[in-house]
Amino acid sequence: MVAAVKYECRKSSGRLRWTKVATSSKVTTATTTANTTATTTATTIPKDIVVFRTLTDQKRNTTFQISLQEFPEIAQGIVIDTPITFNVLLTSLYGLNTVQPEFFRVPFNQKSLFEKATTTFEPFDASVTVSVWRAAAGAGALTDTLDLTSGFTALHQEVVPVTIKQNPPPNMMAPMSIEMKLSKSIDLAAGAYVIVLGFEWKNYGVLTIRLWGQESGTNTVGGKGGGAVKNCTYTPTQDAYPSGKAWAGLGVRRWNGEPESSIGFGSRFSLATAKVTACIVVGEWGNDIFNPGDLDIALVRRGS
Repeated sequence: MVAAVKYECRKSSGRLRWTKVATSSKVTTATTTANTTATTTATTIPKDIVVFRTLTDQKRNTTFQISLQEFPEIAQGIVIDTPITFNVLLTSLYGLNTVQPEFFRVPFNQKSLFEKATTTFEPFDASVTVSVWRAAAGAGALTDTLDLTSGFTALHQEVVPVTIKQNPPPNMMAPMSIEMKLSKSIDLAAGAYVIVLGFEWKNYGVLTIRLWGQESGTNTVGGKGGGAVKNCTYTPTQDAYPSGKAWAGLGVRRWNGEPESSIGFGSRFSLATAKVTACIVVGEWGNDIFNPGDLDIALVRRGS
């Protein structure tokens, strides 16, 4: 075919001659239309852009535990140098502590017999109350204790349904397995912020979920108060994100669900202490080594 004209070699009067033949323009048009459609489709595939992350390539070496009753909230302080927009929040799950029904009926010193730490489990539904607060005084407001009712402005809050599922497979680089899709995009100007995550689930066979983070302390003794003997050595980690820190909520949720018995949520926090992974011993929750650190979270802009 030359310049949209087709020739065929045909025998005429005993000789071979090049003869012009009719061509169909429909084939060319259809092909062009198909190519145009394919190009349009390819450019509208949604893309995820990570606009902020507390921990990037560093190894995760501590876990922050979230419990339904005693410590269901965790918060992370971040400092933004330039404006960002996000509509998805991600964090990393290490595993669960599951319990048998007997756990709730036996004395404290027998509870470990009915508790199990696991990284393999069936996915289950949960909800996370996501709150974003801005610190009026900037990074200087991110002290070891927080009361968000003073010196902070609430920018956004909503309850987000999530699926708690295992990482495939769990590892020290912590693929992010908990995704919180917000109902709208959140714009953050340069400044200091606190992001609060309040977890709730109805699978009461799950005692705690454990979120990946990185410790930045040097404790060598066990217990949250630092008074228990612990025969464990580990290599302390330099603070990977010195601009922020993680806090644990001081609210307490009672099993009866009455509003007056569930107090202190969403406003009061103290410096979170998480288990140093290298020193965890099954059944010795109170004697493990705890350090402050940072929660592994990412803010993502999802769109076309």
